[in-house]
Amino acid sequence: MEYCLAVDIGGSKIALALVDVQGQAMGDLETHPVPFDAQGIADPAALIEIMRTFLDKAPMDKKAIAGIGLSVCGNIDIDSGDAILVPNLHWRYVPFGAMVSKALGLPVRAATDVRMAALAEHTWGAAKGVRNFIWATVGTGYGGYLYLEDRLYGGYHGFAGNFGHITLDEIHGYPCGCGRRGCFETFVAGPAIARQGQAAVDAGRSPLMARLAGGQPVTTRIVFQAEAAGDKAATEIIEQVIRLISINLGGVVNLLDLEMIVMGGGVVNASPDFVQRIDRRIRDYLMTEEAKRDLKVVKESFPNAAVFGAAADFFQTHGFMLPG
Repeated sequence: MEYCLAVDIGGSKIALALVDVQGQAMGDLETHPVPFDAQGIADPAALIEIMRTFLDKAPMDKKAIAGIGLSVCGNIDIDSGDAILVPNLHWRYVPFGAMVSKALGLPVRAATDVRMAALAEHTWGAAKGVRNFIWATVGTGYGGYLYLEDRLYGGYHGFAGNFGHITLDEIHGYPCGCGRRGCFETFVAGPAIARQGQAAVDAGRSPLMARLAGGQPVTTRIVFQAEAAGDKAATEIIEQVIRLISINLGGVVNLLDLEMIVMGGGVVNASPDFVQRIDRRIRDYLMTEEAKRDLKVVKESFPNAAVFGAAADFFQTHGFMLPG
């Protein structure tokens, strides 16, 4: 059996696993915080050392590791592996794929995390056999990828699916890591939820969130905890997030006439009924009765779909036969 070192680098965490051609991980996923330098830029060398340490601990002959599938939370040149723009890591034109391959002595296949997640769901997950769907992630960032007419759709440059960077309010909105202002991401992603929770505490609107924070900054998890306990301010924040995501994804469905939306990410997993709430609310923003009737909104099939998709992408592009 051959394995792929599958790696997902998000805006705040790096996740790693050894995945085989059946889509099975050896053991649990390992996660670490993303290391940032003093300027707030993610440190490529430190990330590579995390991968090296993980490989050194692998309980198998190193010859069984065919290569590395690399998922990154931004725009990646799929041919070169270069990180063209990764807002949450503050990378522009970093040749990360080549750096990893040279340092670890293995072939690397790198692509944007949302592409990898969509591929995992179609290869081994909830969207297997579905011809038209999107992957949508809500975590440190917000965005997704398209699977149209039974194939991954990257668009002209391979960057399609950035619906989180559709502008919602460029006048009164917040600066976005992409360099613009007022993107949907800045209203619905994890940092936006935490920011709104902190604003509610600062305004004296949520004694519960203040108590849960214990004098520390409010986190996204605290907002969800407070909402579950019935806190009015937290409930308003999450309901607005549900509404805005539903408007945004509803527009994508109206544009593309999709069969399914698969959702994942830290924010999605922070609440047991987040996806069900999107599933209900999005119907308010769908144009056709057919879409309202047929659209499926489901949760990701994996503990981290981008990790498994990184493996699937590596195997497929290197000539391995995958089941199904």
